[in-house]
This record gives sequence, C-alpha cells and structure tokens, in this order.
Amino acid sequence: MAHRKHSLLVLVALVLFACGFAYAEDGEWSLLLQGSEYGALLAATLDATAQRVLAVGATNHRHRAPYEGDVLLVCADLNGDVVWEETWGGEGYEQAWGVVATDDGYLVFGETDSSGAGDRDFFLMAVDTNGRTVWTKTYGTPQREWPFGMLPLANGDLLLYGHTQVSSDGSEDQYAVRVTRDGHVLWERNEPRMENEIVTGALETSAGEIVLCVSHEEDPMLTVLSAGGHALRETVFELPGWQYGESIVAVSNGDFLLAGFSMASGRGQHADVWLARVSPEGRLRWETSLGRSSEDDYAQSLLARSDGTYLIGGIGRGLPLFCVDEDGTVLWESRPAPSSVFSANGLIETAGGSLIVAAFQCLVNGLSYDAALFWLDRTGTLDP
Repeated sequence: MAHRKHSLLVLVALVLFACGFAYAEDGEWSLLLQGSEYGALLAATLDATAQRVLAVGATNHRHRAPYEGDVLLVCADLNGDVVWEETWGGEGYEQAWGVVATDDGYLVFGETDSSGAGDRDFFLMAVDTNGRTVWTKTYGTPQREWPFGMLPLANGDLLLYGHTQVSSDGSEDQYAVRVTRDGHVLWERNEPRMENEIVTGALETSAGEIVLCVSHEEDPMLTVLSAGGHALRETVFELPGWQYGESIVAVSNGDFLLAGFSMASGRGQHADVWLARVSPEGRLRWETSLGRSSEDDYAQSLLARSDGTYLIGGIGRGLPLFCVDEDGTVLWESRPAPSSVFSANGLIETAGGSLIVAAFQCLVNGLSYDAALFWLDRTGTLDP
C-alpha cells in the first residue's frame, strides 16, 4: 500500500459568501474541502488531548462502479484551521468509516480492495499523531466485505461491522469482527443467511452483550451477541412499508433508540427520518417519523448527549439535525448548511456541549461529493 501526503486544494473556513458558509465570532466554523481529491468525511473524533479533531473519509466517495480513491484524513484544530492532512491507499479503492483516538495517535477503520483476502476487505490502521501509518491489518473472506462502522468496547477492544457477500447466491450476510487494540482477532461473525442482513450499527450493554442493529430485507432487526460473539437472540420488526435502522444507542431502563429511515410502499414515496424505541427483550415500544414530507431526508447517525437528549444527524437539504428526548419528542431542528444536500455522518459532542459534524455535500445526482466539517453550537447553529 502506498502512503502519501498532498496539499489542500480548496479550504473554506472563514467567510465564503458564494457557498453560503460563514464563520461565527463565538467559535462556530465550517470547512468545505472541494476538488478531485476530496470526496467525503464519514467519521470524526477528538484527539487524546481534546484539542484537535481528526475527520476521516475518502478522496472519492462513490456508491457505484467504477470505484476509485484513497482514505482521507484531515486534522483540524479547534479554530477550524487544518493542521495536517494525509491520504492512504493502493492501486484499488479505499475509504475510512470509523476512527478512535488512542494515547499516541488514532485507529482508523475502513475498506480496501488493494490488499487482503480477496475482493474488498475491512482494514484497521494505526496512525500516529501526525497521520503517519504505524501498522495496517485486513479482515475478511475471499469475497466482498462492506464496512459500516467501528464500536469501541468497554475493555478497549473494537467491534468492526458491516456485511459480507460470501454466500453463493450473492446475498448480503451479517459480518462482525471483534479485535484487540493491536488488531488481533478475538472472534468473527460470518453466518450465511437466506435473506439479506446488513449490520449498520452496534452498541455494548452494561452487561457486556453486543447489540447489532441490522437491516433485514425491508425491516429493522436486532441481533444480540454475548461478549464472545455467540448469538443469544434475534428480533425482526415486521412493519408496513420499508424501515431501515441505521444507528442504535442505549436509553434508560435498558431500552434502545433506533434511527434510520422509513418509506411507504409504492412509487414516488419520500424517505423520512425513522426513530423507534425498543425494549431490551426486543419489544417495539413506539415508532415515529421526522423530516420534511415534500423531500427525502433520513438519519445517518445518532448520538447520546451528556444532557440526556439525543442528536440525529440526517441526510437532506441543509444538513438536517434533530435533537430529541428519549420519548421521541423533537426539542429542536437545525439545518445549518447551505440549501444543497448534505449528509451528517459523524457526530461528536465536546465537553462544553458544542457539536462537531463530519459530513459530505452531494453534488451531481449522488455521483460526486465534497467533504465538509462543521463546528456548531449546542443547538446545531452556525451563526452568520
């Protein structure tokens, strides 16, 4: 794999009236990274000192062939100035979908088809505080694996999850790998199924069980695993229309909140943000939908905040953000970006309550993207 550094093509950090971005005196800011070397930011974290933000993604983010591009890492300080940026990749296609800070750098998770067992595989990469690669490991089968995220576990391990297409009929099967911080595999979940099942989110309970948020055909599903990776129970929520659970967080009484999108059956229907509360036993307590009825918008991310509320990051016009309580009541809605379509992929809350959003801007009918990073106040506002 090649590792290289390149210069920033276009940096929009202070006042860019042409694109509608603005810098706020009280600390809010935005970065828009444009050009052929900037595709998307898909996750972010504060460093060990909480003085810098590392956002990761891809130089070219595509949902269809031809796939090309490298991992993109952008480190910014708390004033919105880029400290360094790096790319990582080989002859194939690479993207980063998750990042966690360590005492001496970061662990970056994503996908690669430049190396590994065959076709596309998961990768885990350790980088130092300047973005230089320390080590890289890959995980997967001779077939294709697709990543969705990385969950830090209480004992320091990591859960890497997504789906695999190892089945002979081409179906999408749950795929998850538990690894140590140095990348050693503890267990792997790769169970061929009769129907498509994609792991889109995960959480760890106080008892050490792992709950997987799964897309099961057109219904949401929960798979509960022991700490050792053994399946304990599964629940499929068969609801009218199409519901897709994208993210999961824990709430009071051991319940879970699921966020994603819902869409009624039939042509010409719009997708809405879907939010549901589920009991630990897998009973659906309630479900609701949010967003604009006249256009598509749906949840990409979900964050439990320190004040007991929950932040939903969506994809839609203006970067939709919804703050809700655990009963699904919307406390506020914000769309701090310009009127074009943005996706809020990674959410962070700072110690002071400010919000950091790793995002991308959709350009030509979903075929081209620009990377974006936002620092917002506690109500999701980017003041002019």
